[in-house]
Amino acid sequence: MTTPRIPRRSLRFSLLAFGLLLSLQAAAESTTIESAADDAADKRPDAKTLDAVQVRGEAEGYTVERTSAGTKTNTPLNEVPQAISVITATQIRDQNAQNLQEVLRYSAGVRTDQYGLDNRGDWFALRGGSSGTTLLDGMRLPLTGYYGVIREEPYAFERIEVMHGPSSVMAGQTAPGGVVNLVHKRPQAEASHEIAVQVGSDERRQIAADLTGPANADGTLLYRLVALARDNETQVEYADDHRRYIAPSLTWIPNDANTLTVYLEYQKDLNRNTNGFFPIVGTLYPSRSGRIPVDRFVGEPSWDRNGGERIRFGYAFEHRFNENWSLRHDLRHDRLTGGFRTIYADFFSTANPGGVYLDEEQRLLSRLTYGSDDHSRITNSDLLLEGRLGSGRVRHTLLVGVDAMAFNADQRISPDAYCPEPFDVYAPVYGTCPEPQFTAENVWTHTRTRQVGMIVQDQIKLDERWVFVGGLRRDWLETNDSSEQAWTKNLGVVYLAKGGWSPYFNYAESFQPVAGQPHGGGTFDPSRGKQAEAGVKWTPDGYHFTATAAVYKLEEKGRLVSDPFNPGYSVQAGPIDAKGIELEANGSIGNWDLIASYTHTKATREDGTRYESYPENSAALWAVHRFAALPGLRIGGGVRYVGKTWDGADGPYVTPSNTLFDAMASYDVGAWRFSLNAVNLTDKTYLATCLSRGDCWYGTKRRVMAEVAYRW
Repeated sequence: MTTPRIPRRSLRFSLLAFGLLLSLQAAAESTTIESAADDAADKRPDAKTLDAVQVRGEAEGYTVERTSAGTKTNTPLNEVPQAISVITATQIRDQNAQNLQEVLRYSAGVRTDQYGLDNRGDWFALRGGSSGTTLLDGMRLPLTGYYGVIREEPYAFERIEVMHGPSSVMAGQTAPGGVVNLVHKRPQAEASHEIAVQVGSDERRQIAADLTGPANADGTLLYRLVALARDNETQVEYADDHRRYIAPSLTWIPNDANTLTVYLEYQKDLNRNTNGFFPIVGTLYPSRSGRIPVDRFVGEPSWDRNGGERIRFGYAFEHRFNENWSLRHDLRHDRLTGGFRTIYADFFSTANPGGVYLDEEQRLLSRLTYGSDDHSRITNSDLLLEGRLGSGRVRHTLLVGVDAMAFNADQRISPDAYCPEPFDVYAPVYGTCPEPQFTAENVWTHTRTRQVGMIVQDQIKLDERWVFVGGLRRDWLETNDSSEQAWTKNLGVVYLAKGGWSPYFNYAESFQPVAGQPHGGGTFDPSRGKQAEAGVKWTPDGYHFTATAAVYKLEEKGRLVSDPFNPGYSVQAGPIDAKGIELEANGSIGNWDLIASYTHTKATREDGTRYESYPENSAALWAVHRFAALPGLRIGGGVRYVGKTWDGADGPYVTPSNTLFDAMASYDVGAWRFSLNAVNLTDKTYLATCLSRGDCWYGTKRRVMAEVAYRW
């Protein structure tokens, strides 16, 4: 079978969508099935009417009842045969999470803090160390550039959904550990306005606004404006953090059958780098001069920088033929321009008298400069036809669709170069190292990716007790001069027992191309994953509460590891096996809002070594109490435990476990909300990870933030 040529212009895809829409509409109008469906729908307990079209609202509290994660259809959470975590905007606000890593830190099965306080990107891993794939509103959001360049802003999201395990049928080319889907805030029919001001540790100053509601008298036009400006230093000297963000969107509902949302987003980040690449001697083990200070900056304040600009725009269109059939079409385009200039400590040289240090006192380090420039453009689009068939004992929810992605990236890299002067990491002197320069040899490299995927899925509900889900996907991928094709599938079953209990089982697969080139030339084979998972969900009637217990066995083939015989190159590892247990609960019980999770994971390579930086045990608990005697007052906090982690090789480096405490208090009075948050309340100094290559990463120290918000 030959690989089909992927359209170069997203406009063609849009025209195809609307052409198919018109064809289907004409077919629907020419039949008499609709009237029969109307009669049957009146007898169905989940029937929907078109009398009032509603835009999907935001979740309340810490849990949701329905989700599109895992199936791309609006499905009750307990009917999805897969472990899914949902982090709502309420949880993000209560915990005052500042980036995606912090948003995910209380979720089961997710390893955050992989590189500690590192502002190059959002690093997280799912189920045994496989780096997670990120989606935005259900469409692929690859890591842009060599590093993240622009990190996503949590204040912009209605909720964040974590799909545990292989999810390629729903998301295309993804890592086997799981997928994180970011769901944007969109216009709402009910007016709501908020302006919030924050101040806090490290000279933090932030103002944010979230405004939404009807834009005209009859409510056919809805608007939303989300904006934020932040200036902040960090726990690392000189490493400041600046962000500007604005995202207007508009929803038009001309009639009961059609909804169109258009949106625009602009973000600009400018930071100095917090990463240090500190050697193991001086962090995990003290050097002869002690431990390297947590706030040490190893770059040059005069030119170190990381950041750029992103412009994002797109639309989401839905047409409802009747209460049973609908067509959805989304298109999004991102343009990013970013740059990276930094210095990192030489953590791997061993020929010096002090090991990696240049002196016997173990104070002086060599430093290396690095620079890169990135320009990227990515267009995503999908077209999904959803239909509901059957009545009585057996009902089907069918989903047929196609999605496409066009990605172009240009990058130039200034290779590593040693600074001319040694660096005293205990008494630094700056201004001794020149900025990396680009020469004629540092040419721009171009990456071109074109992807098309086709999906078919059926959700079968039998006797209001059994739910069967089966999905099949075909992917075609072109990257520069190579091409790949793959089939992936998933199968699942749920039994809806009395008392809100829902035991389930699933089998799922993943497929992901592997970038890079092995020593001697050629290309890497795509990585593949397969998993069996069994579990049970509990959603008790009358409670806004959800609990999930899952056990799984996951196998991955083709993950890259360092080439032991050719430094600087990679090889594909043999099978990596991960098996584990995940327990998670969230919701409200009485006057308490709760989140609890526990994860036990064993991830090993073919030779028996553990996968790097992934703990065998981790747990978290967050609880907030609402005081009946003083309405509006909420006080709570959390505890996070991360067990010891290994260095990813048969080596001696084990990163100790750590237990951290967070706290919050808020008070709502009238239109005002006052809140106070503390992260790492005891100001514990800890190491997030140590790697076999020879470097360690410090975690986040105590951070305190106060906020005043006015809502009307």
